[in-house]
Amino acid sequence: MEKVSNSLVEPPGIFRGRGEHPHAGNLKSRIIPEMVTINTGQDDPIPSCPVAGHAWERVVANREATWLATFKDERASYSLRKYIALAAESKIKGDNDKKKYEKARRLKNQITKIRNNYVEKMNSIDIIDN
Repeated sequence: MEKVSNSLVEPPGIFRGRGEHPHAGNLKSRIIPEMVTINTGQDDPIPSCPVAGHAWERVVANREATWLATFKDERASYSLRKYIALAAESKIKGDNDKKKYEKARRLKNQITKIRNNYVEKMNSIDIIDN
């Protein structure tokens, strides 16, 4: 298993932003484990918190999610949480993308049949009556 860096999330410091950001120059606080939810495998052991005396906010096993961890960003008004995801060049991400594209390749020849099926169901009397 690869060693995970202790700087999974943004370090504290002065927020610079881009352009005329309203929070530019403000201090960014340290993200503590109680602000972090981690996403593990269903049967994987729960990783211990590397900061003594602290614990993760939550530990979930969401197989459909592509993120590894999420945390609350107190400055962001547009998004309540930020996400940590695998790099695009990682082997796991590449394998998942390959499976997705292979499935799309298989379904390519079925697209007319699939469209006709859901259009037929949308026009069904059963749906219109409810």
